[in-house]
Amino acid sequence: MASDLVSIKGTRNGLLILLDPNRDYEEIRQTLRSKMESARGFFKGAKFSLSQGTNEIPVKQKNELENICRQYGLIPNTDKVAPVRVRQKEKKAAAASSSTAKPEIGEAALMVRRSLRSGQRVTNKGHIIVLGDVNPGAEVISGGNVMVIGSCRGMVHAGAGGNRSAKVIARRLNPTSLSIAGTRLSPEITKSMLNEYQTVRLSNQNFVFEKYTPGR
Repeated sequence: MASDLVSIKGTRNGLLILLDPNRDYEEIRQTLRSKMESARGFFKGAKFSLSQGTNEIPVKQKNELENICRQYGLIPNTDKVAPVRVRQKEKKAAAASSSTAKPEIGEAALMVRRSLRSGQRVTNKGHIIVLGDVNPGAEVISGGNVMVIGSCRGMVHAGAGGNRSAKVIARRLNPTSLSIAGTRLSPEITKSMLNEYQTVRLSNQNFVFEKYTPGR
């Protein structure tokens, strides 16, 4: 599957972009660009490192992949990164079948590659990206931003640890419950109003709604 070609993990030192050493470089390059495009500027300003397990990435290929990331606002991490083995497919399948996605220690960004159904709950101390919908009855709790590449109709809590700069971003916002840094959106806000916007953030004690612009 294309999602296995390139995996993006958050660490204390920034993003770690894992490349499948057994796949064709051109496939990897196209998949990386597609993931950056889908993120729509969400990773802008984040430091990143590339890893192909225990394999050394050819200099020419590494430079080209780094340039793709730079085009979307990412910054190469100059710190040394220990080789990381690509996670086995069996482990990925087990994680995907769990109703609650648990981030690894030190993980800063959690990417959920599926829609969330009623009763499913995802938590992370850092950002959360959902590549699908958050359906009614599902819950997302993030210490950072929440980005939904689909419809957000469940319960979403961003900046759960008190991060008032956190945002909620979705292609279609119609949540049953939404809060940022513990401040809950008033139920008086009509669903039709939320449908007009793609981004919600806090300004002082007030919620600000605006169209999402990649790179902001």
